[in-house]
Amino acid sequence: MTQIANKENILTKRNERRHEIRVDPDNDDIIMEVWIRDINFFDVQNAAQSMFIIQDDGNASLNLEGYWKYAFSNWVVRSNPSLTPDEMLELNAYAGDQIAHILPKPDQLAEMMQGGFTNASN
Repeated sequence: MTQIANKENILTKRNERRHEIRVDPDNDDIIMEVWIRDINFFDVQNAAQSMFIIQDDGNASLNLEGYWKYAFSNWVVRSNPSLTPDEMLELNAYAGDQIAHILPKPDQLAEMMQGGFTNASN
């Protein structure tokens, strides 16, 4: 067994990845930029709390709106044009869907909760 020598190998990277997304389905030239940050273990736990609602009887229901609000508010760190968190939640359906395509999906979150952090795609 070898002890890890560099703690940077186990800490969340402070990476922000820039993405260009289309914002007009009829014009490929109209884009915006969004920067998505890497997520960590506790992000997954907090997103799960936003996504699942535990009822008094112990049953859980799925709250996709809660999940996406968490994802847009916490993982999109900036945009060009610059949008406030409230404006980010007011995006039209097309632009919102384009951002959702570059964020972890709810099923990916469930996989992460089960140890899927080690998958190369995450």
